[in-house]
Amino acid sequence: MADPASPLFHAEHPNIEVRLNTTISPVDFTREDLDLAIQLTTGDMKGCESLLLFPDVIQPVCAPSLLKPDSSLKDLDDLKDHRLLHSHYRKSDWKDWLAAVDRPDLQSEGMTFPSSILTYQAATEGLGIAIGQTKLLEQDFAAGNLVPLFQPIERELGYYALWIKGREPDLKTRKFLSWLKRQIAQQEETNK
Repeated sequence: MADPASPLFHAEHPNIEVRLNTTISPVDFTREDLDLAIQLTTGDMKGCESLLLFPDVIQPVCAPSLLKPDSSLKDLDDLKDHRLLHSHYRKSDWKDWLAAVDRPDLQSEGMTFPSSILTYQAATEGLGIAIGQTKLLEQDFAAGNLVPLFQPIERELGYYALWIKGREPDLKTRKFLSWLKRQIAQQEETNK
């Protein structure tokens, strides 16, 4: 899967090759030849050093078409009238969000998709309401494809850069990390 940020990094650092691999499984540096991994975790993975890139902030999201003047999405009880969309790999998102807003009674089976991308696409098409990772959906919000609903919550999870404990990242990896932190900071500044 191509990463749209790779050309930006390559423009600044043409002599550093970045190979990306997307996986949900926890990284295992003893089995994989990696310099760095970026994963959703608590940051305390055994055998790894970690650097928090950004926290996992989630909140319900939907297509703007679900927010017509006569829509029923004005308070939490209105969620009962809509299909909840779930991602297979982020099964606890709705449960965690509903617990945080003290409404676990609103949990429903809804529809489950094999990935967050497909879940967000279904929300964009108006099939229901998904739980969105707000940091990863900023472009969709800006483009008007999705609209955040109600309040966001921050969990103990976050997106962390990980590397082998006791092995300082090499110069190329440090340059990539520095670039990545700059990109995140610039995006946060843009969204203020």
